[in-house]
Order: sequence, then structure tokens, then C-alpha cells
Amino acid sequence: MTTFMSWDIVIVATILSVFALILIYRVYKGPHAADRVVAADSIDILIGIVMILFGCYEERALYVDLGVVVALLGFISTILISKYLEGKL
Repeated sequence: MTTFMSWDIVIVATILSVFALILIYRVYKGPHAADRVVAADSIDILIGIVMILFGCYEERALYVDLGVVVALLGFISTILISKYLEGKL
């Protein structure tokens, strides 16, 4: 991997991590439970993407697999929390 491309991956991963930190504020301060659930789901997705980018940067497939698993578990947890908030669980 070229040096220029690796710096691009690092910069994008850093920006996505900052976005996840901003979303932590929304989880803490959200006016409704639904806002908190959406922010938590967004954090899960961003963490999965950062892990996939880290796997590309390190050229290891393990981090890519873990990033996909984190994103899928975040999606499943969002569905379960949403059903609980609706009263159907």
C-alpha cells in the first residue's frame, strides 16, 4: 500500500471517530429514547467502519471480519431496543 493511500485511511478513520464522539453527546443528551437509539446505532456503524478501515490499513482480514460483526450486532441490538420501546417485546 502506498504511503499516500495509508494517510487517507488514517484521516478518514480519525474524522469518523470524531463523529462517533459527537454522537456520544447525543446519546447522553437526547431528548427522547428514540433519538438515543438512533445515535447509538450510528456509533455502532461508525465503529464498524473504522475497524474495517483499520483492517485495510494493517492489511489484515481479521479486523474487517470484526468490523462486520460489530455492525451486525449493533443492528440486531437496535431492532431489539426498538421493539422493547414499542412494547412488543
